[in-house]
Amino acid sequence: MDDEIVTRRLRFLIEKELPRYWNDNCPVKTHMLNAIAILAPAFERLAITSVLPYKNHPVSASLKTQLAGFIGQESAHGSEFIRFNQILKHQGYDTKKLQTANVRNFKWLSRKLSPKMHLSLTLAAEHLTAIISDLLLREPEWLANATPSVAALWRWHAIEEIEHKAVVYDLYQQIGGGYFKRIAGMWLVTQMLGSILIANFFHLIIKDKLLFKWSFWKNLWHLCWGKPGFLRKLFRPYFAYYLPRFHPWQQNNLAMLNEWKKLLTNTDVLEEMVGALQKTTVIAEH
Repeated sequence: MDDEIVTRRLRFLIEKELPRYWNDNCPVKTHMLNAIAILAPAFERLAITSVLPYKNHPVSASLKTQLAGFIGQESAHGSEFIRFNQILKHQGYDTKKLQTANVRNFKWLSRKLSPKMHLSLTLAAEHLTAIISDLLLREPEWLANATPSVAALWRWHAIEEIEHKAVVYDLYQQIGGGYFKRIAGMWLVTQMLGSILIANFFHLIIKDKLLFKWSFWKNLWHLCWGKPGFLRKLFRPYFAYYLPRFHPWQQNNLAMLNEWKKLLTNTDVLEEMVGALQKTTVIAEH
């Protein structure tokens, strides 16, 4: 893996009058990602604050460089999802209330946890984000019929989440983090993020009066557990985290990542990067 992690502050200029179901005109596909988007700004902040105590820690020079890139990328992600959530607010969803609660809860949590436990929480969440990102890029049909500007946002986010997926893990290892604290972080983050995402999802579907629509729940089951299998396909990489000798790059998707990164490295012009990400690009599975 290349040591360099580049901060790319792209602007996606997503239209304010975004179609309500911007992903394939499908409420399920749209709100699964909307729920993550509402969570993202608060969690990006939590991730950044978890590594800041170690900026001057005696770690390898390459890791220090990667940490700077990690902080830059997460900061850029948070800013773009804040803009995206403003569009969701314009559509009538109470994103401000949900985000405020997330920030408050994460601040409370960060005060209660030791720095090392805080870091273990972040590295667990980074694994979850990385395996979701892998699925979105490995199976481009999840975004193939999305509004191009929003598809570009999610592809950019996925590329960079995979790019820096091992940074916090490597930091945790270099400061002497142990197996049981790492697993405790995953238990905690699974419950915490799971409950927040479910709350966000229910807020969205209640606003859209989908709660009692059988067709909606049938489609949700099909997309999550049927042949498309969004959640089903996350099980194996999720449980790999519990192996004592786990490392994020054991899910070796570097070849796929490099193919996608060509969309970002073929030009130095940020607007051209966004344009390339907007296209329905199918990258062969590696």
